[in-house]
Amino acid sequence: MIGGFQSCFNRGNFCRRCCINYEDRNLPLPLSHIKVRTVVDHDKTVQEIKSNPNKSSLMGVVGESPLHELIGFHPILSLPGDLMHDFIEGVCPIIIMSLLKQASSMRLITYGRKQFLFTVTIWISVIIV
Repeated sequence: MIGGFQSCFNRGNFCRRCCINYEDRNLPLPLSHIKVRTVVDHDKTVQEIKSNPNKSSLMGVVGESPLHELIGFHPILSLPGDLMHDFIEGVCPIIIMSLLKQASSMRLITYGRKQFLFTVTIWISVIIV
């Protein structure tokens, strides 16, 4: 709600970073085919909602952010990244692999290479599911 986005993520345009809709979320679309939200598009959507009180939500936006008067704040630029994109873009497995390698180099975990890779695979599959 801080960004003025819908708080229910099981329908419509649920992502605050891009304009993918709920029905297409599992399709193997390349990221280049998904429209990214821009400041201009977001501001137009907010103005459209403000000018038409009958619209409760449009493109996942429910209204203006309560923080809109803060200098330098904009919901598109100032809010943290979306967890869904971290999973889809493969950031989480890379971070986990890096953390496990660091833990191994610090001797916090001491597995043989095969066991280490097996453990990483298990951890990544558990996190993704």
